[in-house]
Amino acid sequence: MWKPVRRGAHYLDEFEPKLPDEQWPKVDVFICHYSEPAEETIDTLAACMNLQYPPHLLQIYILDDGYCKTKWAKGNPVPTIELNKDILENAGDLRQEIAQFMYDRVCDPNEDMEVYAWRKLHSSANLPTASRPRVVNRADCAAGSFRDDYRYSGLPHVTFIGRVKPATHYSKAGNINNACFNEGANGRYVIILDNDMQPHPKFILATLPFFFDSDDRDSKNKFACCTPGCQNVARMCCSSCKLAGVPEDQISYCSKQCFESAMHTASALHRRQANGTVSDTSTNKKDLRCVSCNSKVDSNGVCKQCRKAHHAEDLDQVADLKHYSDEVRDNAVAFVQTPQYFRDCVQFQIGDPLGHRNATFYDAIQTGQDGYDCATFAGTNAIFRREALDSIGGIQYGSLTEDRYTGQQLCAMGWKALYFRKDFEGEASERIRLAEGLIPENVASSLAQRKRWAKGNFQIMLMNKKKNHFDPEWKKPVVNTPANKLANGFMRKIFYINSTIYPLHSINTIFFYYMTLYFLYTGYAPIYTAGLRLLYAVVPKLLIQGMLSALSNRSVENNDVVRSQEAYFVYAFTHTAAVFEALWWKIAGKEPKRSVKGSSSRGSLSELPNVVVFFGLVIGCIWALIRFFSSYNSLQTSHGASMLAAALMVGLFIATKLGPSVRMSIQEYFGWSYQSLMDQGNLIGQSMIAFGLIFITLWVYVEKPTSNPY
Repeated sequence: MWKPVRRGAHYLDEFEPKLPDEQWPKVDVFICHYSEPAEETIDTLAACMNLQYPPHLLQIYILDDGYCKTKWAKGNPVPTIELNKDILENAGDLRQEIAQFMYDRVCDPNEDMEVYAWRKLHSSANLPTASRPRVVNRADCAAGSFRDDYRYSGLPHVTFIGRVKPATHYSKAGNINNACFNEGANGRYVIILDNDMQPHPKFILATLPFFFDSDDRDSKNKFACCTPGCQNVARMCCSSCKLAGVPEDQISYCSKQCFESAMHTASALHRRQANGTVSDTSTNKKDLRCVSCNSKVDSNGVCKQCRKAHHAEDLDQVADLKHYSDEVRDNAVAFVQTPQYFRDCVQFQIGDPLGHRNATFYDAIQTGQDGYDCATFAGTNAIFRREALDSIGGIQYGSLTEDRYTGQQLCAMGWKALYFRKDFEGEASERIRLAEGLIPENVASSLAQRKRWAKGNFQIMLMNKKKNHFDPEWKKPVVNTPANKLANGFMRKIFYINSTIYPLHSINTIFFYYMTLYFLYTGYAPIYTAGLRLLYAVVPKLLIQGMLSALSNRSVENNDVVRSQEAYFVYAFTHTAAVFEALWWKIAGKEPKRSVKGSSSRGSLSELPNVVVFFGLVIGCIWALIRFFSSYNSLQTSHGASMLAAALMVGLFIATKLGPSVRMSIQEYFGWSYQSLMDQGNLIGQSMIAFGLIFITLWVYVEKPTSNPY
């Protein structure tokens, strides 16, 4: 947060000079689904179909993790597979909905074939049998699959995959890894989306430019062939001289023919720099290297890495093709994370009481980490370089928050992680939200989601990171990785520690609740020191903390900062419970279970602690006033004026932070509208003057009983 970055980039199709068609990469889109309503996933699929990208380079995978369920008997390598009827009945048959979606787009309206029969023409199944129990390449993420492929000209290739889960299935991480390593997904880049997150049509065009680099390529392509009389662009150089530190512009050639014609190995330059002698070098090995990628060039002048022949007649074209590069040696970006925006809803209209916008994280923390190339992977709305995922074996296991752990592992290997907003700078017409989704539908679902996040992040700190969860028979792909580790390792470690231990802060909040309630009901200050010692200790800390908070949140709107403060109190009990569950998970050794967004019902018991504390504070404030007036002249049983002011100030502060979420809990429990229990017409504000006059009058009366208020 000390080095915030606001990134910007041209769209991929606006590069100057243009990016050649041959360099446009294939992109896979993963839509992750479990038990969410099928119509939400279909809406996301429709948005993905509208992505502005060549359709032949775009493949959309719908990864349904709830289509079927498996039962594993001890000692039997083949599971019992059956459709997950509960999910199909409650959420809808996503497989059939996708078939209907594609049928409407590719079939004639007068087509007589039923959708189900048409779907079966595109279906396949890869299921284990007694004679062939292993049918997948990687068994830790799947035992098989049901699959539908819809490949039609002019449309992106759409694939439905219903994963057959292994005994330990690793939830979303296993679902994504199954597509990557078992189902043939081979795009150079991968977009990961939750089922409700609809990307903007320009999502790919806006994010892919961060994976391309042109500066290094320009400098390499400006070398001219060193053969006298040849002015072609150089495509290879002498590796011996290069290792000796000879400038490449003196040892580069356009082809092997020019290299041999120039008799470079017999030149004084080669003998002096490479061998340190003027003796004959005819017996030395002639090793040519490609200028573009430093790979060996074979006897025909073909680079083994680039797989292109460097002939004189092609050189201008080859130089143009290599003006931009997304190779790892030139660009080590692993993924680009974009914000999570949500479509307008009633909760936002009443002020976002549960802090779903999470602006402090996206507009302050993410931009600060981005300054050190270590932005956090948030689980959705991100585009990955496939080589980066392959280098660590795909999405990581072992934590409920597989997304954050995956991002940390990538940064540890030297990959860069960027964060990008497209709606912050530029003309108003150019500001777009790259993806929008839905918020959890009620308070209980929000608490369950935040609990999963807190538990998973704390698990990252507790987990045994050396434990290998991958299939031992699976061989990890060999890919290029960054040559150098990222700098600023200290700051990245600070970010890592902060992201894993933040749930512990909520334990302090629970004690704060207790001390405030104790103060209100007893009149005794929980911390008391004579004189101004407490003032000397606390005031500087609070001032410095406030200044640092203001500096780090300067890019966040004030309303969102207030919502973040409210969320700190609202989720205190949830985060504390997550900490103890994570500790139990560590002690008991049980695998974590993943709760799904929207899976909790209204009126959950998880909402009760906030409701109890809120009403405890309100009643405590009233009780403190009653004690103050009824026992004014007995300081043994009264707060006293100064203690009363302190107790009311703290109690009302916390009550105002919990109030909006508690109001939602009450509204949901009784089935009332979210617009109810609002201060319509500013009744409370207008009444405050009356309450103030009543308070002052009673105070004067109890202080001087002879002044009869009547």
